[in-house]
Amino acid sequence: MKKFFATLTKFLVAVLATCAILMPTETAAAEDEGMAAFREILEKDSDPSDRIFRQDTFILAMPFIGELDFLGIVDKGNVFKAKGDFSYWIYNDDGSTSEKIVPFYLVQDKSNLTLYFKREKQWEKIVAPTLANTIADTIATPTGDEIQKMLDDTKGVTILQEDENRRTILIEIDGNKIADDFKALADANDDPANAEITDNASRYIDTALRNGDMWYMWTVDKRDWHTVVLQYNFSSFLQGIARAALQDPKQIWPDEVKQLLERVAFYSELRSYTMYPADPAAKKNFELPKDVLKAKDFSLTEKK
Repeated sequence: MKKFFATLTKFLVAVLATCAILMPTETAAAEDEGMAAFREILEKDSDPSDRIFRQDTFILAMPFIGELDFLGIVDKGNVFKAKGDFSYWIYNDDGSTSEKIVPFYLVQDKSNLTLYFKREKQWEKIVAPTLANTIADTIATPTGDEIQKMLDDTKGVTILQEDENRRTILIEIDGNKIADDFKALADANDDPANAEITDNASRYIDTALRNGDMWYMWTVDKRDWHTVVLQYNFSSFLQGIARAALQDPKQIWPDEVKQLLERVAFYSELRSYTMYPADPAAKKNFELPKDVLKAKDFSLTEKK
Protein backbone atom coordinates (compact mmCIF):
# COMPACT_ATOMS: atom_id res chain seq x y z
CA MET A 1 0.00 0.00 0.00
CA LYS A 2 1.67 3.18 -1.21
CA LYS A 3 0.36 6.67 -0.52
CA PHE A 4 -3.24 5.59 -0.12
CA PHE A 5 -4.60 9.05 0.47
CA ALA A 6 -2.77 10.44 -2.53
CA THR A 7 -4.50 7.67 -4.46
CA LEU A 8 -7.87 8.62 -2.98
CA THR A 9 -7.57 12.29 -3.93
CA LYS A 10 -6.39 11.35 -7.41
CA PHE A 11 -9.49 9.20 -7.69
CA LEU A 12 -11.50 12.35 -7.01
CA VAL A 13 -9.50 13.98 -9.77
CA ALA A 14 -10.64 11.32 -12.20
CA VAL A 15 -14.21 12.06 -11.17
CA LEU A 16 -14.01 15.83 -11.53
CA ALA A 17 -10.75 16.59 -13.35
CA THR A 18 -8.92 18.13 -10.39
CA CYS A 19 -6.30 16.94 -7.86
CA ALA A 20 -5.47 17.18 -4.18
CA ILE A 21 -2.20 17.90 -2.48
CA LEU A 22 -2.06 16.52 1.05
CA MET A 23 0.00 18.57 3.48
CA PRO A 24 1.50 17.02 6.63
CA THR A 25 0.06 17.89 10.03
CA GLU A 26 1.15 17.18 13.57
CA THR A 27 -0.11 14.35 15.75
CA ALA A 28 -1.48 15.26 19.16
CA ALA A 29 -2.73 12.23 21.04
CA ALA A 30 -1.27 8.87 21.96
CA GLU A 31 -2.12 6.13 19.51
CA ASP A 32 -4.41 3.27 20.44
CA GLU A 33 -3.68 -0.35 19.51
CA GLY A 34 -5.28 -0.10 16.10
CA MET A 35 -3.50 3.09 15.09
CA ALA A 36 -0.20 1.72 16.36
CA ALA A 37 -0.70 -1.39 14.22
CA PHE A 38 -1.48 0.83 11.22
CA ARG A 39 1.66 2.93 11.79
CA GLU A 40 3.78 -0.20 12.05
CA ILE A 41 2.53 -1.46 8.68
CA LEU A 42 3.10 1.92 7.02
CA GLU A 43 6.64 2.20 8.37
CA LYS A 44 7.68 -1.41 7.70
CA ASP A 45 5.90 -1.85 4.35
CA SER A 46 8.41 -3.58 2.06
CA ASP A 47 6.49 -3.91 -1.20
CA PRO A 48 9.09 -3.48 -3.98
CA SER A 49 8.09 -1.17 -6.83
CA ASP A 50 8.71 -3.90 -9.41
CA ARG A 51 6.24 -6.29 -7.79
CA ILE A 52 3.31 -7.13 -10.05
CA PHE A 53 -0.11 -6.19 -8.72
CA ARG A 54 -3.66 -6.75 -9.92
CA GLN A 55 -6.28 -4.04 -9.58
CA ASP A 56 -10.00 -4.83 -9.88
CA THR A 57 -12.51 -2.00 -9.53
CA PHE A 58 -16.28 -2.53 -9.73
CA ILE A 59 -18.87 0.20 -10.16
CA LEU A 60 -22.63 -0.23 -10.17
CA ALA A 61 -24.79 2.76 -11.01
CA MET A 62 -27.87 1.38 -12.74
CA PRO A 63 -28.42 1.14 -15.60
CA PHE A 64 -24.62 1.04 -15.85
CA ILE A 65 -22.30 -1.68 -14.52
CA GLY A 66 -18.56 -1.40 -15.10
CA GLU A 67 -15.42 -3.30 -14.14
CA LEU A 68 -11.80 -2.22 -14.53
CA ASP A 69 -9.39 -5.15 -14.21
CA PHE A 70 -5.66 -4.84 -14.90
CA LEU A 71 -2.16 -5.99 -14.00
CA GLY A 72 0.44 -3.32 -13.21
CA ILE A 73 4.17 -3.05 -12.54
CA VAL A 74 6.92 -0.44 -12.29
CA ASP A 75 9.51 -1.74 -14.73
CA LYS A 76 13.14 -0.83 -15.41
CA GLY A 77 13.82 2.89 -15.61
CA ASN A 78 10.89 3.68 -13.28
CA VAL A 79 8.36 3.10 -16.07
CA PHE A 80 4.86 2.12 -15.01
CA LYS A 81 3.15 -0.45 -17.24
CA ALA A 82 -0.35 -1.90 -17.12
CA LYS A 83 -2.46 -4.27 -19.19
CA GLY A 84 -6.13 -5.01 -18.68
CA ASP A 85 -9.73 -4.59 -19.74
CA PHE A 86 -12.55 -2.19 -19.04
CA SER A 87 -15.88 -4.03 -19.27
CA TYR A 88 -19.28 -2.43 -19.03
CA TRP A 89 -22.94 -3.35 -19.35
CA ILE A 90 -25.85 -0.97 -19.95
CA TYR A 91 -29.46 -2.05 -19.41
CA ASN A 92 -31.58 -0.25 -21.98
CA ASP A 93 -35.14 0.96 -21.49
CA ASP A 94 -36.45 -1.61 -23.97
CA GLY A 95 -35.09 -4.46 -21.84
CA SER A 96 -32.08 -5.16 -24.03
CA THR A 97 -28.47 -5.08 -22.82
CA SER A 98 -25.45 -3.36 -24.36
CA GLU A 99 -22.13 -4.95 -23.47
CA LYS A 100 -18.59 -3.89 -24.28
CA ILE A 101 -15.07 -5.03 -23.38
CA VAL A 102 -12.28 -2.55 -24.07
CA PRO A 103 -8.73 -4.00 -23.86
CA PHE A 104 -6.01 -1.49 -22.99
CA TYR A 105 -2.33 -0.98 -22.27
CA LEU A 106 -0.88 1.91 -20.30
CA VAL A 107 2.74 3.08 -20.29
CA GLN A 108 3.94 5.96 -18.13
CA ASP A 109 7.50 7.28 -18.04
CA LYS A 110 9.02 10.55 -16.87
CA SER A 111 7.61 12.60 -19.73
CA ASN A 112 4.40 10.97 -20.94
CA LEU A 113 1.46 8.81 -20.01
CA THR A 114 0.21 6.86 -23.02
CA LEU A 115 -3.06 4.92 -22.99
CA TYR A 116 -3.58 2.39 -25.79
CA PHE A 117 -7.11 1.03 -26.19
CA LYS A 118 -9.00 -1.01 -28.76
CA ARG A 119 -12.13 0.59 -30.17
CA GLU A 120 -14.02 -1.79 -32.44
CA LYS A 121 -11.14 -3.48 -34.32
CA GLN A 122 -8.77 -0.50 -34.24
CA TRP A 123 -6.09 0.25 -31.64
CA GLU A 124 -5.91 3.92 -30.73
CA LYS A 125 -3.91 5.91 -28.20
CA ILE A 126 -4.12 8.98 -26.00
CA VAL A 127 -0.93 10.73 -24.87
CA ALA A 128 -1.18 12.85 -21.70
CA PRO A 129 2.09 14.59 -20.73
CA THR A 130 0.49 16.43 -17.80
CA LEU A 131 -0.35 13.12 -16.08
CA ALA A 132 3.14 11.65 -16.47
CA ASN A 133 4.03 11.79 -12.77
CA THR A 134 0.64 10.84 -11.32
CA ILE A 135 0.97 7.06 -11.10
CA ALA A 136 4.66 7.00 -10.23
CA ASP A 137 4.04 9.38 -7.35
CA THR A 138 1.08 7.34 -6.13
CA ILE A 139 2.97 4.05 -5.83
CA ALA A 140 6.26 5.51 -4.63
CA THR A 141 7.46 4.81 -1.07
CA PRO A 142 5.84 7.42 1.22
CA THR A 143 7.97 9.84 3.21
CA GLY A 144 7.72 10.25 6.98
CA ASP A 145 5.47 13.30 6.59
CA GLU A 146 3.21 11.46 4.19
CA ILE A 147 2.89 8.53 6.60
CA GLN A 148 1.90 10.94 9.35
CA LYS A 149 -0.67 12.54 7.06
CA MET A 150 -2.21 9.13 6.36
CA LEU A 151 -2.52 8.57 10.10
CA ASP A 152 -3.96 12.03 10.71
CA ASP A 153 -6.59 11.53 8.02
CA THR A 154 -7.71 8.26 9.59
CA LYS A 155 -10.76 8.20 11.86
CA GLY A 156 -9.99 4.85 13.43
CA VAL A 157 -8.36 1.46 12.91
CA THR A 158 -9.62 -1.96 14.01
CA ILE A 159 -7.47 -5.08 14.05
CA LEU A 160 -9.75 -7.70 12.49
CA GLN A 161 -7.43 -10.69 12.58
CA GLU A 162 -3.82 -11.34 13.54
CA ASP A 163 -1.50 -14.29 14.02
CA GLU A 164 2.26 -14.81 13.79
CA ASN A 165 2.16 -14.56 9.97
CA ARG A 166 -0.53 -12.08 8.99
CA ARG A 167 -2.38 -9.00 10.14
CA THR A 168 -5.67 -7.65 8.75
CA ILE A 169 -6.86 -4.19 9.74
CA LEU A 170 -9.93 -2.10 8.93
CA ILE A 171 -9.14 1.58 8.33
CA GLU A 172 -11.92 4.18 8.54
CA ILE A 173 -11.21 7.34 6.59
CA ASP A 174 -11.89 10.74 8.18
CA GLY A 175 -14.09 12.30 5.51
CA ASN A 176 -14.02 15.77 7.09
CA LYS A 177 -10.24 15.99 6.86
CA ILE A 178 -10.15 14.68 3.30
CA ALA A 179 -12.89 17.19 2.41
CA ASP A 180 -10.85 20.03 3.92
CA ASP A 181 -7.83 19.00 1.84
CA PHE A 182 -9.93 18.73 -1.30
CA LYS A 183 -11.61 22.11 -0.75
CA ALA A 184 -8.32 23.88 -0.16
CA LEU A 185 -6.91 22.61 -3.43
CA ALA A 186 -10.11 23.23 -5.37
CA ASP A 187 -10.06 26.85 -4.16
CA ALA A 188 -6.41 27.18 -5.16
CA ASN A 189 -7.12 25.85 -8.67
CA ASP A 190 -10.24 27.84 -9.43
CA ASP A 191 -11.15 27.95 -13.13
CA PRO A 192 -13.22 31.06 -13.91
CA ALA A 193 -14.26 29.65 -17.30
CA ASN A 194 -16.07 26.75 -15.62
CA ALA A 195 -16.83 28.37 -12.29
CA GLU A 196 -20.46 27.22 -11.97
CA ILE A 197 -19.75 23.61 -12.92
CA THR A 198 -16.67 23.27 -10.72
CA ASP A 199 -18.39 24.98 -7.79
CA ASN A 200 -21.36 22.62 -7.94
CA ALA A 201 -19.15 19.56 -8.33
CA SER A 202 -16.91 20.64 -5.46
CA ARG A 203 -19.92 21.15 -3.19
CA TYR A 204 -21.30 17.71 -4.04
CA ILE A 205 -17.95 16.04 -3.36
CA ASP A 206 -17.52 17.99 -0.11
CA THR A 207 -20.95 16.89 1.10
CA ALA A 208 -20.34 13.26 0.09
CA LEU A 209 -16.98 13.12 1.87
CA ARG A 210 -18.29 14.69 5.10
CA ASN A 211 -21.39 12.50 5.34
CA GLY A 212 -20.18 9.16 4.01
CA ASP A 213 -18.41 6.25 5.68
CA MET A 214 -15.40 5.19 3.63
CA TRP A 215 -13.11 2.39 4.63
CA TYR A 216 -10.58 -0.11 3.40
CA MET A 217 -9.09 -3.36 4.67
CA TRP A 218 -5.40 -4.13 4.48
CA THR A 219 -3.82 -7.57 4.94
CA VAL A 220 -0.04 -7.84 5.24
CA ASP A 221 2.41 -10.71 5.66
CA LYS A 222 4.24 -9.93 8.90
CA ARG A 223 7.25 -12.05 7.97
CA ASP A 224 8.49 -9.44 5.50
CA TRP A 225 5.71 -6.81 5.72
CA HIS A 226 4.50 -7.02 2.13
CA THR A 227 0.90 -6.48 1.11
CA VAL A 228 -1.28 -9.54 0.54
CA VAL A 229 -4.49 -7.74 -0.43
CA LEU A 230 -6.23 -4.37 -0.14
CA GLN A 231 -10.01 -4.00 -0.29
CA TYR A 232 -11.72 -0.61 -0.62
CA ASN A 233 -15.36 0.41 -0.34
CA PHE A 234 -16.27 3.91 -1.54
CA SER A 235 -19.95 3.22 -2.21
CA SER A 236 -21.12 5.84 0.26
CA PHE A 237 -18.99 8.44 -1.52
CA LEU A 238 -20.57 7.66 -4.89
CA GLN A 239 -24.07 7.64 -3.39
CA GLY A 240 -23.35 10.84 -1.47
CA ILE A 241 -22.46 12.80 -4.60
CA ALA A 242 -25.79 11.86 -6.18
CA ARG A 243 -27.74 12.70 -3.01
CA ALA A 244 -26.03 16.08 -2.76
CA ALA A 245 -26.97 16.83 -6.36
CA LEU A 246 -30.58 15.80 -5.78
CA GLN A 247 -30.85 17.98 -2.68
CA ASP A 248 -29.29 21.04 -4.33
CA PRO A 249 -31.98 23.78 -4.15
CA LYS A 250 -30.27 25.66 -6.99
CA GLN A 251 -30.81 22.86 -9.49
CA ILE A 252 -33.89 21.74 -11.38
CA TRP A 253 -32.88 18.49 -13.00
CA PRO A 254 -34.52 17.11 -16.18
CA ASP A 255 -36.58 13.99 -15.44
CA GLU A 256 -34.08 11.59 -17.01
CA VAL A 257 -31.18 13.12 -15.05
CA LYS A 258 -33.18 13.07 -11.83
CA GLN A 259 -34.02 9.40 -12.32
CA LEU A 260 -30.36 8.56 -12.92
CA LEU A 261 -29.29 10.47 -9.80
CA GLU A 262 -31.93 8.68 -7.73
CA ARG A 263 -30.65 5.31 -8.90
CA VAL A 264 -27.08 6.22 -8.01
CA ALA A 265 -28.09 7.75 -4.68
CA PHE A 266 -29.90 4.67 -3.43
CA TYR A 267 -28.66 1.77 -5.52
CA SER A 268 -24.98 1.98 -6.42
CA GLU A 269 -21.64 0.48 -5.40
CA LEU A 270 -17.99 1.40 -5.80
CA ARG A 271 -15.56 -1.28 -4.65
CA SER A 272 -11.95 -2.01 -5.45
CA TYR A 273 -9.42 -4.74 -4.73
CA THR A 274 -5.63 -4.79 -5.03
CA MET A 275 -3.95 -8.20 -5.09
CA TYR A 276 -0.43 -9.41 -5.76
CA PRO A 277 -0.03 -12.39 -8.13
CA ALA A 278 3.09 -14.40 -7.31
CA ASP A 279 3.96 -15.58 -10.83
CA PRO A 280 7.03 -13.65 -12.15
CA ALA A 281 6.21 -14.91 -15.65
CA ALA A 282 3.33 -12.42 -15.72
CA LYS A 283 5.87 -9.73 -16.66
CA LYS A 284 5.55 -10.80 -20.29
CA ASN A 285 1.96 -9.51 -20.21
CA PHE A 286 3.23 -5.93 -20.35
CA GLU A 287 5.05 -6.24 -23.68
CA LEU A 288 3.24 -4.17 -26.32
CA PRO A 289 2.26 -6.21 -29.41
CA LYS A 290 3.15 -4.82 -32.83
CA ASP A 291 -0.44 -3.91 -33.68
CA VAL A 292 -0.74 -1.92 -30.45
CA LEU A 293 2.47 0.01 -31.21
CA LYS A 294 0.88 1.05 -34.52
CA ALA A 295 -2.10 2.64 -32.74
CA LYS A 296 -3.27 5.94 -34.20
CA ASP A 297 -4.05 9.03 -32.15
CA PHE A 298 -7.56 9.03 -30.73
CA SER A 299 -9.94 11.63 -32.11
CA LEU A 300 -13.24 12.63 -30.51
CA THR A 301 -14.50 14.13 -33.76
CA GLU A 302 -13.72 11.26 -36.10
CA LYS A 303 -16.72 9.24 -37.16
CA LYS A 304 -16.53 5.47 -37.05
